Formats: sequence, structure tokens, C-alpha cells
Amino acid sequence: MTNHIKLIGASKVFICNEAFDIISNGGVAFECFEDKESKIIEVGDYQTLKKKYPNASFYDDSVILPAFINTHIHFEFGNNISSFIYGSFEKWLESVMQKRDEVLNDIQSSVKSSIQEQLQSGVATVGAISSYGQDMPILANSDLRVIYFSEVIGSIPVALDFLYESFSSRYIASKGFKSHKFTPAIALHSPYSVHSILAKKVLEIAKKDNCLLSTHFLESAAEREWLEDQKGWFKTFYKNTLKIPSPKPLYTIKEFLDLFEGMRVLFTHCLFATHKELLTISKNGYVISCPRSNRLLNNTYIDLSMLKSAGLNPIFATDGKSSNDNLNMLDELKCALFSYPNIQLEDLSKTLILGATKYAAKALNLKSGALESDKFADISIFECPQIAKSSQPSLQFLLQCKKVKTLYINGNAVIQNQIQ
Repeated sequence: MTNHIKLIGASKVFICNEAFDIISNGGVAFECFEDKESKIIEVGDYQTLKKKYPNASFYDDSVILPAFINTHIHFEFGNNISSFIYGSFEKWLESVMQKRDEVLNDIQSSVKSSIQEQLQSGVATVGAISSYGQDMPILANSDLRVIYFSEVIGSIPVALDFLYESFSSRYIASKGFKSHKFTPAIALHSPYSVHSILAKKVLEIAKKDNCLLSTHFLESAAEREWLEDQKGWFKTFYKNTLKIPSPKPLYTIKEFLDLFEGMRVLFTHCLFATHKELLTISKNGYVISCPRSNRLLNNTYIDLSMLKSAGLNPIFATDGKSSNDNLNMLDELKCALFSYPNIQLEDLSKTLILGATKYAAKALNLKSGALESDKFADISIFECPQIAKSSQPSLQFLLQCKKVKTLYINGNAVIQNQIQ
């Protein structure tokens, strides 16, 4: 069996448990099967482990940690560079409605490029939100571990049957790709964009299949005003853009949350959620923050202290290029590092790393996100200058690392000894 076990070591090994334990000159022994799930066998002192596992490599001035998990990413909008307007959610959504067709045209090369960007930034797992299904076969055949959320969207009553059939066909197709690295899941776009009849039909499927769910929730002040007060920008949007003469919200905020009672749900953004609403989410759900997207569309960041008081650990993701300049996970975490001046830097750096590893894995119900025995062998190695003598290794990791040196997914190297 030892011929299927590899040992790697580095100056610092970030376990990514709740205590954020770090092993100096540590090692990780793991399986490296090609045709079945590979798991971590043992973690500890490198020299001690080397006596048991001779197939070993040590990386000086480097960090080993669990591969990142990007829980919320839209691959389909990878063609966007400057098509959409930033600075306000309302202007952005208008521009998406006007120009999305040209951005969504011929996306194969941009999806492949975005996959490489994930791998280069140390991401092994993605929560891919897909509205059209064009990215499905490319992701299913990629090196990534994929949770594939077929998304339902649409609020015009006369189109509900068509919208349901579109979702159903995509979801059924995703089930055809199911494997130990590709998991079908379901997304409801948002409370302002999915008709209640459509939502309930789709949620029945999710319950039957025990599916993980994802939704955008209270991303903008305009969304909250519409759901609470039945007025504001969205009323005009429904009248002028969707041609609905007397529009009303599809739910109250409470009604939307009640749809998901007892179900495992990822709520993305939640910038304008109250503490009470976050407490409701915390019963079965998780909150995902996309810092750069939130800055570009809403000029704000999620309140980490309010999340904590509601019993929620923050999870960080890139969103899509429709609201970001790139999909690099390291860049996303660095942005967040500079976005919370009232939180002590080293504490924040640990929270950010855990938000892309341990907390993200828990939300996706994956056996990964920490370097512990029996977890998936999804492991990254980053060169980090002078990390061996740093007294703030988690902070220096975020400041100094640019791209992954070696990345293992399911125990197999998909990037190896990359020149930095």
C-alpha cells in the first residue's frame, strides 16, 4: 500500500482546524489513487513521518495547506471585461440585461481559462452557479472538484412552464456527469427573480434528491426595499424592463427564508440582512461573502461581527467576472484583508484562510478543508519567502504568495513544481 502513499513537507503546515494550528517543518502523508477517492493518511513532523513513508519531498520556504474551496463562482460570464457598469447594483443589473447575450456568446475558451485561474490560485473545489448549462461538460471533464448548481431564474407567470423545463433539462443533464468529483446541486437565483410557483416546484426536486442549495439573498438595498415596502427601483424595473403592469414582490423576506426550512442552503451576499434574519439562516444555512463583487456593486462589505454574533462563520468566494476583475482566490482574500481595518490583522488573516478552507468545506458538506486524517487529499503548496522565520505566518502567506507551486486534487498533482 505504501507505493500509493506520498509524503510532502514544508517549513509551515497550516492544519486549518478551528485553533489554526501550524506545524513547523511539518508533513502530510496522503493516498494518490487515480481511479478512486484519495484521502489524507497522517499529518505531523516531517522527519518522523519520513521513516514510515519514504516517497517524500520537502519544500523549503513554503506553506502546505488544504486546497482552497471557491463556494460561489459564475463561470459563464468569463468573457466580461468592461461590458457591465459598476458603482451601483441597479446600474449593473440594467447593463447585464442589455449586454449579457454578447458576453455569453462563445464561452468555451473563457471557461477553460477561468478553470486554470482557479487551479493557479490553489483552488481544488468550486461551487459553480450555472444559469444556462454551457459550462457543464467543460467543468465535468476538468481537474477541479465541482459542486454544480443548476440555477433556476424567472418571474414572468406566462413563462413558468418553459423556465421549469429549461431548469429540469439542465439538472437532469448534470446528474449524468455525477462522479466522486462532480456533484449536481440546485440554485434559486434570488427572491426578486424566481416566481414562488417555480421555486416550490424546484425545491420539491431538491428535497427528493437531498440536494445542496444556493441562492443570492439581500445583495442590495433596493432588493430589501422591494421585498419589504413594495416600492423603489425594482418596481420600475418590473414595469419597464419585464413589462409587468402592476408588479408586486413574489415573497416577503420571511416567506422566502421559510421556503428553505430544514434544508442545507448557501446564502450569498446577505449585505442587507438583519441580525434576526441571519439567526434564521444559521439554523441550517451558511453565508458566503464575495468582497470585491460587493465593493463594485454595492460599495460595502459584509459585517463580520454581526455574522459572528449570529453564530455564522464567514465563507469567502470570488463570484463571477460579471462583478469582478478576475477569479483569483488569493486576490479575493487579499482584498478582504484590507477591507476590515477594525479587526486585528493576524486574526483576520486566519479567518480569511478558514473561510476558503474549513468553513467552506462544512458548507458544501465535503470531507475536505483541513489537513486531517481521512479528509480528501486536496492539498496545495505555496512558496512563501522567509516564512520559516515569520512570527505571523498566516498574514505573511496572504501578503507574499502569488500562485500555487504544486496542487494536489484527489491525491494527484494537477500543477507540479511551478516556477514562481
